[in-house]
Amino acid sequence: MDVPMPEDRDLPTEVLARLKSLPPISVYRLLAIVPQSVIPWTDLTSAVYQSELDNRVREIAICRQARSARAPYELHQHRQIAHNNGVSEAELTAVLSEPVVTSLDEHANLACQAADELEATATLSDSTQDALYSTLGLRQATELILTLSFYCAVARFTNATRAPIEAENPLSTASNPTVE
Repeated sequence: MDVPMPEDRDLPTEVLARLKSLPPISVYRLLAIVPQSVIPWTDLTSAVYQSELDNRVREIAICRQARSARAPYELHQHRQIAHNNGVSEAELTAVLSEPVVTSLDEHANLACQAADELEATATLSDSTQDALYSTLGLRQATELILTLSFYCAVARFTNATRAPIEAENPLSTASNPTVE
């Protein structure tokens, strides 16, 4: 079923203003069906992109999470965002095809391991948690866990609503899904 998108005329003023300040992507318009969700959701998205975590590692992790969640909408958007944050096509191929990612650098391999574990078990093994905190430090490891946890929600929402992939990608030149 195609979930009907809300019309501008049906939205509260502050929600419509937020939507107009964002790239016109399906996930944001679908969120507007629950108007009180748009501002906090997009604020959290923005916070993820203001973190200290390396942009390349963040996008590798998001793409691996999208692959693990079988989330085509999320993966479509973040493949391009990953490229725009310095992830090569060869790295994306590894992220999307290796059963266990081992061919990248230590941080990228670890981010993929965390993505796989969180998607499969909704938690991290003690060894992965220890490796994250000892390798990335307290703040960046926690930022990675927050990012992956948030994008687990993105995958579930876009998968369950069957978010349509835009004919032309508004994020084709973006390094952040809240800015065109």
